[in-house]
Order: sequence, then structure tokens, then C-alpha cells
Amino acid sequence: MTSEAASEPFTADRTVLAFVDTSLDALRVLVHADAMARAFRIPLTLLRVIGPAPEANGPPDPVDWAIRRHEARSALERLSASTWLTTVPHLVLLEGVPGDEICRVARMQKAALVVMGMHYLCGHSSLSANVRKVLERGEGRVLLVPLPDSSNEAPNYQRILVPLDGSCWSESALPTAQRLAHATGAELVLVHVTIPPESTSALPFEPEDIDLRQRFVKRDQSIARDYLQRMGEELIDQGLKVHTLPLLGDDARSGLDEVMRDDAFDLIVLSAWGHGRTHISDLPYGNVVAYLAEHSPVPILVTWPAHLPQIESDGAPGSSRTVGSAFEW
Repeated sequence: MTSEAASEPFTADRTVLAFVDTSLDALRVLVHADAMARAFRIPLTLLRVIGPAPEANGPPDPVDWAIRRHEARSALERLSASTWLTTVPHLVLLEGVPGDEICRVARMQKAALVVMGMHYLCGHSSLSANVRKVLERGEGRVLLVPLPDSSNEAPNYQRILVPLDGSCWSESALPTAQRLAHATGAELVLVHVTIPPESTSALPFEPEDIDLRQRFVKRDQSIARDYLQRMGEELIDQGLKVHTLPLLGDDARSGLDEVMRDDAFDLIVLSAWGHGRTHISDLPYGNVVAYLAEHSPVPILVTWPAHLPQIESDGAPGSSRTVGSAFEW
């Protein structure tokens, strides 16, 4: 595993920052934020941002602002008084554009994790402008909780899915997943999707082309199995429960869809980038994260490496060529 690519560590000076509003959805966000603060043994901060009134065309009415602040403060205090909370949260009430304020507070508090809700309806999530802005910040960790399908009960992370592609970017999510597994007793399921090579020709495959393609796939599947076994053995040696899942799929997204349909998971932990970072380096996250953020029925925890290592192209362990066909993150 590539510790040099891991996200910033969980230390006492860092916090879990939960963005909540005054709706019932705030409880669903809070139960996951509380569970994360407990697992990582760091403080919890509840943040509520009062945005400008939708109908305001001129300066805000001082009386209206006072009422809105009082209501928001009261809602925060009611949330913090929940008897099932295992940590005593710090409360922050601000005024401004929510996405900007979340990013600002996350930087000021050195937030180890930002927790936000994403509305999940009919198998598809609607990412708000605030969620997109926090994801585009491209640092730290973000936990996205699907709403309203999430329960208000404390989450019980029994099985955590960790997609890997052989790159040190994807492996940077492992320390976070490992810490959660140690704290909760969850099983880590390491998954890799081998993608058959595509032809650049519009002509159909000749018999020899099909044979060559099949040999490439078998080679890549063998490499993927060995890679997952090696990663799994390292985690098992640390006392964790681990299951490896090498798959063959048309692309990473359909492969993960198949896994989530056929098996039950409580959480997905993955890096914002896989080996696709070598091709597109100016975006804060890859298309697998973008897809899961809009389609995952379970919470997803996205991590960004604190320091992006230089990737060699010689096929050495940890390089983007360790596994032939993998995620384009």
C-alpha cells in the first residue's frame, strides 16, 4: 500500500464537519457524522448556513434576519441535544452562500471529513450546487449520504466496498477504510473490474483478434487476482476481515453497478482518482466518483490523497500499469 498517497491523518486537531439544515434530513446526515466522529475519535462540528432570502431584492430586513437566525440556532441546538449522540458537537451558524462557507470552514477547522446529504430518488441522486462545490474543492474527505432513503438509526457498517485499480491513487483510500474497519469490525470488500481492450477499428474482430483479446483479458484477470490477494493479505495481517472480488465488466461503472445489485454493502470508500489521473489531471475527481455520487444507494466516502506521488510508467508495483485494465477515475 502507498502510505505516501494517503489522505491527511485523523488527529485531535481535526474535526468531522456535518452540514445540516432545518429539515428532517438533517437527522440522517447527523447519524452518519456522529458514527464517523466516534470511529475516528475526533470532534464533531455541526454547521448551518443561512443563505439569502429567495425573495430578497434589496438589503435584508433586520427583523427577518433575526428571526431566521433564531430559528436556525434553535434547530442546531435541538439536533445537538439528541440523546443518542455519542459526541458533544460544536455548533457553527453562519450567513452566506452555503457551498462557499462549507469550504471556508473546512479549511479553517482542518476538517478531516465533510458530511453532506444527497437526495436519492428513483435510483438517481440529485447533487446540489453545494455538494458539487465541496467535491470540486478536491481535498480531504467527503461523505455523501443518500436522502431520503437513509435511516435515522445509527449506521451499522458491516461491509465496506473499496474499489481498487492497482494505482497508488486508488490505494490512498485504504488507510481510511482500514481505520473504519478497525473501529467498527466491518469486513472490507476489495473489488477490481477488469475491462476488455477495445478495438480502434470499425471492422469486426477476426478470429485471431478474438483470440488475442481473450489472452489479454486472461492475463489482466490473473494480474488483478494476484493484486487483490496481495492487498487483502496485508490487511488480514493487520487483523481485518477482508474479501476480494475480481470482476470482468464492460466498464468500471457497470461493474460496480453489478456488485451493488448482487450484494449488500453499507458504505463505499474510494479515492477521488484512479489511474485515469495520468490522462486527465486538471479535474478534482474522476468519472467513477461522479457516477457513484449520482447512483449509489449507500453512502460513499471520497478521499483525496494529501500528496499525489509521481507515477512511473514501467509497470512497477503501485504504478498505473500494475493492472492492465482498470478504472478510469
